[in-house]
Amino acid sequence: MLTALAVLALALPRPAASDTVAPRAPYWQQRVAYDITAALDESAGVLSGAERIVYVNRSPDTLTTFSLHLYLNAFRPGSRWADADSVEGRRRFNDLKDPDFAFNHVRDVRIMGRAVQPAYPFAPDSTIVRFTLPRALPPGDSMVVEMGWDARPSTTPRRQGRQGRRFDFAQWYPKVVVYDRYGWAEHPVYPGGEFYGEFGTFRVQLDVADDQVVGATGVVVCGDPGWERANRQPARAVEYQRDFYGARGTAAAEGGCDGAAAGRKRMVWYAEDVHHFAMSLNPQYRYEGGRFHDVAVHVLYQPGDTASWGNGVAVARTETALAWLDRLYGTFAWPQITNVHRIEGGGTEFPMMVHDGSADQGLIVHEVGHNYTMGILANNEWKEGWLDEGFTSFSTSWFWETAAHRDGYPETERQNLDLELQGYAEPASVVSEMYRDFVSYNLAIYSRGELFFHELRHLVGDDVMHRILRTFYDRWKLKHVDEAAFRDVAEEVSGRGLTTFFAGWLHTVALVDYAVGRTRVMRSGAGFTTRVEVVRKGEGRIPVDVAIIAAHDTALARAEGAAEREWVEIATQSEPREVIVDPAVRAHDWNMLNNRKRLGRSLVRLLLPPPGTELYLDPFFAKRERRDRLTVGVAPVVWYNDAGGATLGVRARDDYLGLFEQNQTLVTYGTGWGTDEDVKKADFFVRVKNPVWLRLPNLAETLDAFRQEGRYGGRLALDWARQSHIAFGPTHRVSAAIQWVAIDDARYLDPGYYEPVGTVEATLGSGVEDRAGSWQLAAHTTITGGVAYAKPGLLSATGGSGADEIYGRVAVDATARRALGRQQRWNVGARLFAGATLGNDAPVKQRQTYLAGADPYEQLANPFLRSRGALLVRKDVNYTMPGGAGLRGYDPRLSTIGVVAGTAELERVLRSAPRATLFSRVAVAAFGDAGHAISDGTILRDIPKVGFLADAGVGLRAEHRIGDTRIITRVDFPLYVSRPELAQDTHPGTDRVGFRWQFSFGAAF
Repeated sequence: MLTALAVLALALPRPAASDTVAPRAPYWQQRVAYDITAALDESAGVLSGAERIVYVNRSPDTLTTFSLHLYLNAFRPGSRWADADSVEGRRRFNDLKDPDFAFNHVRDVRIMGRAVQPAYPFAPDSTIVRFTLPRALPPGDSMVVEMGWDARPSTTPRRQGRQGRRFDFAQWYPKVVVYDRYGWAEHPVYPGGEFYGEFGTFRVQLDVADDQVVGATGVVVCGDPGWERANRQPARAVEYQRDFYGARGTAAAEGGCDGAAAGRKRMVWYAEDVHHFAMSLNPQYRYEGGRFHDVAVHVLYQPGDTASWGNGVAVARTETALAWLDRLYGTFAWPQITNVHRIEGGGTEFPMMVHDGSADQGLIVHEVGHNYTMGILANNEWKEGWLDEGFTSFSTSWFWETAAHRDGYPETERQNLDLELQGYAEPASVVSEMYRDFVSYNLAIYSRGELFFHELRHLVGDDVMHRILRTFYDRWKLKHVDEAAFRDVAEEVSGRGLTTFFAGWLHTVALVDYAVGRTRVMRSGAGFTTRVEVVRKGEGRIPVDVAIIAAHDTALARAEGAAEREWVEIATQSEPREVIVDPAVRAHDWNMLNNRKRLGRSLVRLLLPPPGTELYLDPFFAKRERRDRLTVGVAPVVWYNDAGGATLGVRARDDYLGLFEQNQTLVTYGTGWGTDEDVKKADFFVRVKNPVWLRLPNLAETLDAFRQEGRYGGRLALDWARQSHIAFGPTHRVSAAIQWVAIDDARYLDPGYYEPVGTVEATLGSGVEDRAGSWQLAAHTTITGGVAYAKPGLLSATGGSGADEIYGRVAVDATARRALGRQQRWNVGARLFAGATLGNDAPVKQRQTYLAGADPYEQLANPFLRSRGALLVRKDVNYTMPGGAGLRGYDPRLSTIGVVAGTAELERVLRSAPRATLFSRVAVAAFGDAGHAISDGTILRDIPKVGFLADAGVGLRAEHRIGDTRIITRVDFPLYVSRPELAQDTHPGTDRVGFRWQFSFGAAF
């Protein structure tokens, strides 16, 4: 622990404090003093008592009303919080019954000595109560407010809670609403957004059972919080710091701990310059103490936590957090910090106190950090959450960078970039409840808020950033802060105008894209000067570095990044070879493929791949992805079919960001080895997918051109998918495609799938799915229109007619799945499918509707399924690619002009280990499929009519992970089929009941 503190102490220089130690006028804040008496009835879960508030109006306004927060009313049915939860599929509080829900009541309220009546301006939500003052309160005047109150946490914890004799009173007393320059900050409590409090003094007299162990905001000036009895460090004296507040603390304690009933005890807690008072009680708490400089550290943890919290672990981690934050901002403003292991996971911060769900070092740094960026620098958390959560996430990230050399910027930057590119990003400055949903709120204020501070640090440099934080803390500690206050300090310390930067990075989600434009290299004395044009192609603006890589040295300059075109000059001692914009990848530039340029006119420059391209040996199951480069994976390929025999080739696949340039090039040669057909042919497949120049949110664009195993053609497809919300609700899909498939060598074709006829078709598709709730639902529809045409000379050799045929295809499928039981070991699923292929004659075989699996065009890209005798379509292999009507007991070549089918499945999970690679999930299943097929003409094995089909059986499913690839292995045993002559692996005449099997690398639906 001492080593860690020493490292942190040396991590940052300690700059001198700012000469300006007070906010610039005009600035004011109200003053509040609370005197609260509270007694806990554990059997009822209710804390109740009396409250006296002295309120001083330091504003320039005359007040006519007075408002209080009653936070616990958020955690009960009918509140805005509960309703917002329910909309997003979390019914934590709307279904609670008495006595499980929370409440907070006031009664007998007197202001200025006169009884007043409550009004609830956001009824039926009652988290805000408002009173009309008996007389106006002018500037400089004060008043006294008195009331009785009671409070009960909910049994479902969320920033508060109760569980048996454990109580987390994070929000509990009637709390004064802030009055600032915008008026009364009356705001109901929502899941997104936290709190805003008026600084003041608290005297809290607490009456509880005498075996309770208590932690709270402030100093316990009299009475026994139970720490001595709970102490697990008997050699270390408990530091109560009862004398910290001197005479004021002594006066607060006077008589406050006397008169407790038998079996109970009283204590008085006192705190100054805090805007909230939190506490936690648990008779089973264990206590350990520590100290950082003049700050006492108290840790309360639960039985069974010794290994993770005890033996000084949580104490040392809390001290480490204070050491880092002290160097980053300044001296802690209060006498103590209490860290308790709360009922709920995660963590929540309060002045002088943190409620943590674990003793993780990062969590402790984050929550203790909030004592600075929320507690001491007190912003409005629901209005400007980025100044709270984003600020604290940034300081935590900087901690890990310093303590463990773990740079948090790349992960934060990439998360935000993905959201921006897909159109889901929202500015960090939005009021909490106005975000699309709770997940969007968290992403914006935590992640995008953190990114803002990273970019500011990149802009001004580490030393200046540190001076900004120190100056901001010195000037604004124990005051209310906002964007303007922070921007004012940042501009003053950095000497830069930052209005455009703050506006762009807090109030927009504009994409940043800089590119290398024109370049010119000139000799300059004994060296070289390179002029580089930096082109701004996006709306986002930030100063960006430009590097010259020369033969024997490198040099750097910075472009301001505001203009659309800007020139910079960079001097090097040796001849320049390459220019790079944003070499450190810190400008949040989304398209870094245009950030590099080779200099010079050599032949090597022309032959090499574009600068920044990374070549690697493709392992097939994992794809390399880079933030700043195009990756190209190259690998040999080999497969077999009965026409071309052993086929050898090379495949290259590209990627940028996992989203763009997902191109493929495949060149193969059918050697004819291992087959009597002796077909020797060179083939190719080229795919262009999602080029960066065609970036559109939520849209995937694919263009294929191919000549493969007797077929040639192309396909252009557009697929659009958009979620209403990131974590819940439906995803809507729309697709359009044009596809041409022609036949030039029928020897590759399996007659069970193909006629030697070309087709040209267009397809429109739409669908909707919702996989985030208890039910996973999906429905999709596709409509296709096309022409099948004969190629003169080819069909005459194979019996074709040579006539064109217009056809149409329609397919509709709907699926539903749900997990059952408390542990969700059982799953039920069902699928309905209807498909038809219509034309002026019997539809061409490859465009009919398939009954057991995917149709031939769906298998066209798979070399193990595409052609006659391929590895997965050989006799006795029994592989079926999912698709079609899904009648899994039947021959996958079986097709008709129309079918209506349904599937039902019951699954029992035997193993679920998401992190495992070999078997992350194993399940057994029982299934049944049934459908009615309409046939027209001979379709398979000279059987002119199909009619009703059914199958039933059991199966085994397993999920694996190889590299980044998730693989499903499914083996089904259709023990019953109603038409055994059409079954996949039996001969005509086989009994309906018998042993049959098939497998697939994909879920049935």
